[in-house]
Amino acid sequence: MGKRICVYCSSSNILDKKYLEAADSFAEAASSHNWAIVCGGSRKGLMGIIIDKMLESGGDVMGVMPAFMKEVEFEHERLENMLFVDSMARRKELLRENTDAVVALPGGIGTIEEFIETYTLKRLGLYDGAVIILNLNGFFDPLLKMFQHLVYEKMLNRNWSDSLIIVNSVDELTHAIQNTSPQRLEPVHYAPC
Repeated sequence: MGKRICVYCSSSNILDKKYLEAADSFAEAASSHNWAIVCGGSRKGLMGIIIDKMLESGGDVMGVMPAFMKEVEFEHERLENMLFVDSMARRKELLRENTDAVVALPGGIGTIEEFIETYTLKRLGLYDGAVIILNLNGFFDPLLKMFQHLVYEKMLNRNWSDSLIIVNSVDELTHAIQNTSPQRLEPVHYAPC
């Protein structure tokens, strides 16, 4: 059985073509490697593209969505493997449950918030999978600069990048996922030094 990958990404329909192409290429790679994808289940943006490609290629894809989003028609209408939950917090728990890796593709506040929570859990020794960001065309550079600023201000341990995999292309992302294995960090990793 292939790996199970949680994907955080944009659900915006007005994105630059390079982001759409990256999402499509990643879903194609995931399907060809027999990886299962779990995501937010939206029909829009990068999420919709990933779901479409996975369904088109017969891949294993699951969506997890708070019920209130169904009411505003965010759900992907062709995705049969969809779980509706009562809160955003429960959604995030189920998205990363039993996954080998969490991948953040370019996205907005929701993507960043989901990534930060999982990255924090990784550093606390509460998530064993890999945490990976696709820094396509430097998309996440401002966030990474913020982390460096936090180190400078002694708010973040200098080892922050030891628990984060940063890749710049879909090929690098695919390679990183292929070569990941579960690793639990000791909570001391989180402590300031």
